[in-house]
Amino acid sequence: MRMHIYDPHASKRPVNISLNSDLVARARAEGLNVSALAEEAVSAALTRIARERFAAEIALACSVHEQYLEEYGSLGDAVRAAAE
Repeated sequence: MRMHIYDPHASKRPVNISLNSDLVARARAEGLNVSALAEEAVSAALTRIARERFAAEIALACSVHEQYLEEYGSLGDAVRAAAE
């Protein structure tokens, strides 16, 4: 099942966008739904942004964890040292 980063059941609302006139003419000649394509493109861009943001958050968390380990060591190391 695909997860959405927006409510796919939300009502539609008209918006104004500017597109290259030749691009629009060719898309319509091919029977393409320009509104649906625009919605897919915006959704893909938001998904990419969310993935990049998540990756940055994970990288930061890993960095903080590594700094913690450098400063305090790991609990596993402490337990093993105490057991020796």
